[in-house]
Amino acid sequence: MGLPSRRTAAAWRSLSSAVVSGIAVGALAAGALGALAGLADLTDGGTDAAPLLLTGIAATLPGWLLFRSVSRPRRHQAGDILTGVTTAFLAMVAVGALLYLATGAHGAFDDAVFESAAGFSTTAMTLLDVEELGRGVLLFRAASQWVGGLGALLLGIAILPALSVGRELADRRRGMGRKPLAPSGGTAARNVLGLYGSFTLLMLLGYLVAGVGGVGSLVLAVSTVSTGGFVGPGDPLADPAVQWVAIGGMVVAGASLVVIWRLLTLQWGGIRRAAEFRAYLLFLVAGSLLLAWWTDAAGWSEWRQAIFTLVSAATTTGFPSNPVGAWAAVAPVFLLMAAAVGPMTGSTGGGFQIFRLLGLLKLAQRELMRQLHPSLVARIRIGGLVLSEATVGRIVLQQFLFVAVLIGTTGAVAVLGLDLATALAAGVHAAASAGPVRALDGGVLDPADWSRPVRLALVPAMVVGRLALYPALLAAGTAATAIRDRLRLRRRLVARRAERVG
Repeated sequence: MGLPSRRTAAAWRSLSSAVVSGIAVGALAAGALGALAGLADLTDGGTDAAPLLLTGIAATLPGWLLFRSVSRPRRHQAGDILTGVTTAFLAMVAVGALLYLATGAHGAFDDAVFESAAGFSTTAMTLLDVEELGRGVLLFRAASQWVGGLGALLLGIAILPALSVGRELADRRRGMGRKPLAPSGGTAARNVLGLYGSFTLLMLLGYLVAGVGGVGSLVLAVSTVSTGGFVGPGDPLADPAVQWVAIGGMVVAGASLVVIWRLLTLQWGGIRRAAEFRAYLLFLVAGSLLLAWWTDAAGWSEWRQAIFTLVSAATTTGFPSNPVGAWAAVAPVFLLMAAAVGPMTGSTGGGFQIFRLLGLLKLAQRELMRQLHPSLVARIRIGGLVLSEATVGRIVLQQFLFVAVLIGTTGAVAVLGLDLATALAAGVHAAASAGPVRALDGGVLDPADWSRPVRLALVPAMVVGRLALYPALLAAGTAATAIRDRLRLRRRLVARRAERVG
């Protein structure tokens, strides 16, 4: 029993180290955001500065001390790392909820959890009355999206490929004059942060030029680059110039960071072979034309509104927009499908994502051909990329998990009181980190009108959807297995001691 005991103990140390590190990083990140928001509130003479600063510091200092004190093994298992990432996300949501409670932005803990989860998961749902918010809480809610979007990029481009998950999409290969985005984990993180930060500054400048005020521009900028869809006071998106800036920003935010990197580094060959990028642009153009047709767009203003609404849904940004003209019954259903599919893999957007959809279509084509030619040997190719069977298997698993989360969430909120159409829309948007939820006539629904149990039931789907489903559920399985093995070992030790005493 000695060797299994040592293995179980080593596995437990690796998992516990990852979990504690995740809690520390999550508390540190959310606490630092809260403290910075408190400083920003001081510039407006608001009343939220003290609770934001005190709660933020109360989370930041223990997080820093915990991170410094944790004992780490020489090497973590892949499942342990993903468990740590999941724990960090949950810690950010918890600290964010405490910040909303401390400032009085929300009086109920479950509403604070919903708000915090929506922010960090970049889901375009909110219970806040932005017209009544102080500058500190407003900027904290907006900044939580920015952190959530950055986390999604780091997970997809730096962390998962380093764990041998989705390496084909990570742009890691050197040679032949190539400048890869992610040759290593550290370089990937630096490049992602540089691109993401630069894009944020560019969007901030764009909104300022379009005539939005300083704070409003900052809120819109971080909401655009993170595909979070949160909008500040007033109605800045009613201005045509602001809408065009938002449309351009959302198109870029929904594109793969690998494609953006290749554009900036003039690697045209990789872009020409990017079948997903072509499909993404084609869908945005064709979808805009269809939505304009189904909403009876006549003038230029109606066309612009149709393009804005479609791009907002397809990139899972979820900027709110009221229907213009008479909407056909198929229009809101089409927008819901667009949000479910989502933008490109390697972007800040959520949803199932176009690359996986192309992979499923190619897989279906191959299996149909095998029915006609049983001895056929064929690899699945998307553009210039040949997918391994392991990647194909993960795409199929991702499809199953997405549908399972969607059905489970829809069923839960339907049982809790929503009608079936609204329940399905809420389930899709929560799982896809999208929004806003629309009625069958195209009108935007307010989550504040739903019951508190309904809103709370959407939180798990938001969290799992932002963590790309597979990593989150793998993390849950890793934690459950480690706890089970630990309990088994403890029972064996107790039984062995009892035998010795007897």
